Amino acid sequence: MSKMKVVFRGVEHGEAMLVIDAQRYSREERRHFINGASAKAVFGSGVYLVSNPEVAAHYAICHAETTWDKAAVLQQKLLVSRLFVLDRQYGENELRRDALAARHTNQELVGLQEKMTYQEWLEWTGGEVRSFLLDKGYQGIQYEISPELTYYICYQSDSCITDIALYAILDLQSFE
Repeated sequence: MSKMKVVFRGVEHGEAMLVIDAQRYSREERRHFINGASAKAVFGSGVYLVSNPEVAAHYAICHAETTWDKAAVLQQKLLVSRLFVLDRQYGENELRRDALAARHTNQELVGLQEKMTYQEWLEWTGGEVRSFLLDKGYQGIQYEISPELTYYICYQSDSCITDIALYAILDLQSFE
């Protein structure tokens, strides 16, 4: 039996309308925002979602400020039965270590790291984590941060995300 969860994603209003109409995401996560925040995509390219609509609203505001648009929170259903689960016992660092060790020798890793900036290393290792999990048959990650917040990274969004709908619109002009 397939297990579905209701999850949220914050984007700018224009993107939200396109996503709702198409019932699919065309843009994955890795953005730098004008307020200095960034969506680093530390687990590789994919659609990043959260369990908490308030957290999604914060991301939506960052996206909206970049494009001078309204912010939108989208609600959707996510198939979670084929997601790799991270938690307090086995987290981001352990997954990255195991993914890199499975795909490269220590000597290769040292050489690569010396040639890259921190940002390049972060992006490259995220891609390695993504490839490692896809090779093992996973469609993404479920990362339980706290009882109130779980992050979801979906690598195969077309087969995992359904029923995308508008949850909230935030007009940034009203916050000034």
